[in-house]
Amino acid sequence: MRRSWIQALAVAGAAMLGLTACASGSVSGGAAAPTSTTGGTAAASGPTEKVTVGLWPSSAVAAFELGKQEGIFAKHGIDLEIVLGAGSAAHLPAVSSGAMDFMVASPITPLTATTRGLDLKIVSGYARNNPDVADDSTVVVAKDPAIQRPADLAGKRVSINALGSIGEIGIKEAVEKDGGDPNTIEFVQLGLNEVAAQLDGNQIDAGMTGTPFTQAIVAGGGRVVSDFIKEADLGKTELVVVGGGKTLNDRPEVTKNFVAALQEALPYADANQDKIRAMLPDMLGTKPEIAEKMVFMQWSADLDEANIQRFADLMVKFKIVDSEPEVAKTIWKP
Repeated sequence: MRRSWIQALAVAGAAMLGLTACASGSVSGGAAAPTSTTGGTAAASGPTEKVTVGLWPSSAVAAFELGKQEGIFAKHGIDLEIVLGAGSAAHLPAVSSGAMDFMVASPITPLTATTRGLDLKIVSGYARNNPDVADDSTVVVAKDPAIQRPADLAGKRVSINALGSIGEIGIKEAVEKDGGDPNTIEFVQLGLNEVAAQLDGNQIDAGMTGTPFTQAIVAGGGRVVSDFIKEADLGKTELVVVGGGKTLNDRPEVTKNFVAALQEALPYADANQDKIRAMLPDMLGTKPEIAEKMVFMQWSADLDEANIQRFADLMVKFKIVDSEPEVAKTIWKP
C-alpha cells in the first residue's frame, strides 16, 4: 500500500483548548504529528463529497483504510480523507469549528464537551473491547515483580495517553475494584507508542498502551497487569465516531451517508482481519511476525447508550467533570 503524507489542518480556539487535556480517548495509538492519507481509494461509482475524519496512528486507522480501499465509502458517496494526529485532543478544535468533519474518540470527549457548552455529538459506534483477548488496551510493565495485578498500581507512576481520559477513569476503577487506592496513583501523560522506551528507561512503573504496541512489549519480556477497559466495564462502547455541530447541521445528508458507510465498513473490517494484519507493516511499521498474530478490538457501528452512561458516571466519580454529562443530548439523532 503506497501512501503519501501531507500536512493537516491546525485550528485552535480558547474554549477548545480547555478541553484538550481530558479529550483524548484513544486507546490504541500514540503521538504523531497530524498528517492525512491519500491514495489507495477505489474508484467511486458516482459523485462523492469529501469527508475528513481524524484518527491517530494505530490499528484504529485500519477499518477506515480498508473500507476506503474496498470502495465502501465511495459507494455511499463519500470521498474519505483520513487525518492523523496525536489523538482526539489534537483533532477536537478542528472538529468543533467544522474544519474537520468527524473524529474517533472515547465517549469521554463528547461527554466532556457537552458539559462545557460545545456542540459535539456521537454519530456512530466504532469499536468494542474484545472480550477474548487481554491485550486490546492494557496497562503493561517491563519485568517488575512487585506489580502483578491492578491493585499493585496504587502508589506507582503510571502513564496514560491523556489526563482525564478513558485511561484515567478506567485504571482508577480497575484499581479500586481490586482493592487498591486509586488516589495514590501518579499519572503522567505519554503517547502509547512511547511506553516501551519509558519502561526500559525506568521512567515509569507501568504504562497504558494498545495494539500493536502491547504485543511488542510482551514479546520483549513485558507483562500485562490490567485489562482495565474490561475490568472497569467500559468496553461495550470503547470508541465512537464524533461529529461537530457545524458539520451535522450544515451537511445532514452527508452525515447520514457517512454513518451508512460505517455500518457497512466496520462489520467488513471485523470479518476480514487478515486484510487488516497485512496492512499494518506498511501503515505502522509493525513487524510482520507480530502483525500476523494480532487480535483486534471488535469493530462495530452499534451504540450502547447504557455503557456510555457508565462513562458519564465514572467521569463524575473521579471528578473529571464538574457536572453530570447528559448522555441523551450527546447522541446524534438523524
